[in-house]
Amino acid sequence: MPGIRFETAVIPMTPLGELGELILDGGDRRVPTAADLELLQVGENHMSGPPTLLPYRYQDSYDGSVISSEFNVAILENQRLRAEFLLDLGGRLWRLTDRRSGRELLHRPERIDLANLALRNAWFAGGVEWNLGTTGHWGLTNEPVAAGTLPDGRGGRILRMWAYERMLGVTWRLDAWLPDDSESLYTHILLENPTTRDTPVYWWSNIAIPQSASTRVIVDADSAFHFGYADALDVVSVPEYRGRDITHPQRQTSGADYFYRIRSRIPWIAAVDGDGLGICQYSTPELSGRKLFTWGSGMGGRSWQRRLSGTRRYAEIQAGLAPTQLEHLHLSAGASIRFTECYSPVVIDNPEDHWEALVAHTARAVVNPARLEEASAHLTSLEQSRVVPAPLKYGPEEHAAREGWGALEVLAGHRAASWATPFNTDALNAEQSAWLKAARTGQLDPILLGSAMIGSDWIAVLRRAKPSWLRDYLLGIALHAAGYTHEARALWRKSERTHLTADVLRALALTDSDGEARALGLLRAHTLAPSRHGITIEALTHLLDIGLIDKALTLIDSLPSAVRDLPRVQYLECVGRVRAGHLARARELIEAPLILPDLREGDLGLERLWWDYQRLAGTHDPVPEAYAFSMTTSPQEERY
Repeated sequence: MPGIRFETAVIPMTPLGELGELILDGGDRRVPTAADLELLQVGENHMSGPPTLLPYRYQDSYDGSVISSEFNVAILENQRLRAEFLLDLGGRLWRLTDRRSGRELLHRPERIDLANLALRNAWFAGGVEWNLGTTGHWGLTNEPVAAGTLPDGRGGRILRMWAYERMLGVTWRLDAWLPDDSESLYTHILLENPTTRDTPVYWWSNIAIPQSASTRVIVDADSAFHFGYADALDVVSVPEYRGRDITHPQRQTSGADYFYRIRSRIPWIAAVDGDGLGICQYSTPELSGRKLFTWGSGMGGRSWQRRLSGTRRYAEIQAGLAPTQLEHLHLSAGASIRFTECYSPVVIDNPEDHWEALVAHTARAVVNPARLEEASAHLTSLEQSRVVPAPLKYGPEEHAAREGWGALEVLAGHRAASWATPFNTDALNAEQSAWLKAARTGQLDPILLGSAMIGSDWIAVLRRAKPSWLRDYLLGIALHAAGYTHEARALWRKSERTHLTADVLRALALTDSDGEARALGLLRAHTLAPSRHGITIEALTHLLDIGLIDKALTLIDSLPSAVRDLPRVQYLECVGRVRAGHLARARELIEAPLILPDLREGDLGLERLWWDYQRLAGTHDPVPEAYAFSMTTSPQEERY
């Protein structure tokens, strides 16, 4: 039936597990080099990304198992399209079905398998993901978002989703509109900076598309910025690069990003199969960037596809605020950015036509600037009408999970309540309630150890708080997030002298410029909190990195069997055994084989370990599929 309805859906998914440690650095996202910035010719509107991923904590406790899980979903439907949004997982557009052809326009994996591809670690493939924050998959990709509906002024309703993005202090709002007579789904996004400071802003809509041997990506561009996993950023021609047609994702031998240099005023990108059916995404000019990501057809790309998606293959077409994902735009204090997207089914008679003719046909037959601009103007006008969305009703715990951090900012007086994104202030969890108490009374509850709040408002709260070891630790975290690491370390040393905790030892270790000091500091933190597996793994990793192999193996030997059997610990033990020349134990581990649920995209550790083991064993067997995750064409031992 046309309209909006809310249901639950059962989807097999890897459980997230408990939250991990605070992320004290900027992750391993690629930071643009001077050569990159010169090639991109970035303007004055470019800002550097945030120095850390605070106040987020890792989502790294999953083990690769899969269980049937129930999720809240919002379904929009008319005579042509059916759209399904996962409200418990970042508001992701999970399905978009062309009811006329029965074709599913988006890639949807057989189950949700988590892997280490997001800013906070856990990520899954499929649908359309909304990426806000900094380079990478956003911090809320596995978090619930608030949702409600509002009238569209034409007899229908709009789905509104919203959230408070804590790293940047930005409010995210997305209105999804599927008019009854529409051939397209519209999404209208507002990014609002309610703070008193300028902030870098980053957005990419990440659209997963089904991929077959005949899938082709069409875009109005004759060149692109290209980034391969073994190459620097360079400029390539479209549709051919080095004699190969790069518009077919499955024909790529290596994983690659192609950031297109868009020519049209209305940016668009389409993907069609060999039968000419597919999807087109276009937008208002603010969302100017377009990208193709392909895993490539090499062994590593195939391994990643199986890891994330079972037997179903996919590529990604993406749309962003900047030309590439190395750039962040400047969002002034009190300012906002808004743009509208259109998702439409595509029917193209001859998808293998001459490139320029194919581009011209798609632009003429699919992209409809008049309808887009009319939809954008109408959705923007709702902001002036001050229509308050009718929020979904959840229990107190659900409210705290979905709206608690935004509600905390309102209750603490750091931002005004908004009629457009009404965070429910009646339900906070224990952690949020403790922060509210700190804002109102200056009293800090020990429950906040391991938590974090950042930004100038919270720095002021912590400076006013009663002096204590906890105040010094938390204030140090907030100052480190703001880039004042020297002052933060002085506070942490003071906290350490007053009351020794694993958290302050970890903070001092991870911000130390000396490799040995980092490793030994993390070892001390592990000794103080041996049950915190994240610290244990960090200690082992840093000990091995600087060659303290005996200390690492001694630590492993002291661990309980349940911890020693963790996949990441087994991998690190194998690295240590190989480097120490312990062939028997190394063979036992590596032939099991080692399975890493949290393997990072681009991490060649498994392949390096395989070649190191081969040298130890005096053999030269090729890398088995279980260890082949390299995104380059043909990984060789010489590379290591």
